[in-house]
Amino acid sequence: MKIAAAFALLLTTAFAASAREYKLYAMILDDTKVELSDGAVWMMDKGDVFPVESYKNQQQQIVLRLAGATFLTETSRTRILKAEEMGDGVENYRKNVRAYLESTSKKLQQRLEAAAKEKKQQP
Repeated sequence: MKIAAAFALLLTTAFAASAREYKLYAMILDDTKVELSDGAVWMMDKGDVFPVESYKNQQQQIVLRLAGATFLTETSRTRILKAEEMGDGVENYRKNVRAYLESTSKKLQQRLEAAAKEKKQQP
């Protein structure tokens, strides 16, 4: 009985670990304008790659991730990468994350500078 319980626990742990390691990536098939969950509007280029978060509306729409934000697009505008495409796809995603983070930090810095300037101008 203890062996069966231990085996069941081992299987559950193995399945949970493998589920966390497996991630789908989707490629954008056409230039697509999207609104990110943080309110930013971005133009995603044909060939850009993003991790898949989920599907919505009976898989008519797909939720993709860009760093800490997500966005929704039509599933027909994407395709899931094959295993042999993953290396290039992940590198493409990293490039997009870097661009997103740089853009976000520049906008934040501009807002902080504007707020500081406004504060100095107040009597």
